[in-house]
Amino acid sequence: MDPVSRFNTILAHVVKYSTMFLVVTVVYGVVVRYVFRAADARAFFLSVWLYGTLFVLGGAYTLLEGGHVSVDVLFNKLPKRVRYIFELIGLAVVAIGSAILVWVGAPVAWRSFTIWEVDSSLGIVFAPPIWWYKWIAVVGSALVFLQALVLIVKIVRRGV
Repeated sequence: MDPVSRFNTILAHVVKYSTMFLVVTVVYGVVVRYVFRAADARAFFLSVWLYGTLFVLGGAYTLLEGGHVSVDVLFNKLPKRVRYIFELIGLAVVAIGSAILVWVGAPVAWRSFTIWEVDSSLGIVFAPPIWWYKWIAVVGSALVFLQALVLIVKIVRRGV
């Protein structure tokens, strides 16, 4: 297994445990809100961050495993050569899209980091730092980009 795929596989196994923290956080938020009639904004923010992290950092592994939505009923009926071309085009679109996200997102994340940006939507009561969360999107997009390149190389080497 190539280093990019190996890294994405290990990261996916680490990130999958964040679903347990996500469940605990959501249950806590629901119990506090409906049983004790007192909402906790920290639970909401934490659940959004955990879900986003899970989703973004798991994207490259999902791409590696072919877990994205596809219309296999039509795809499998196409000639092998056409499927090969569609696979390459699809992965190229994914690679270009993720490269654009990194290109656009990195300066935004860097600026957020340099000013130690916080979410002040709740005023001074609770203003959690969000600069690090913007880097999650950049890193996740970079991992998807690298995984798409690895898959393109693998498909080209395999041939029709």
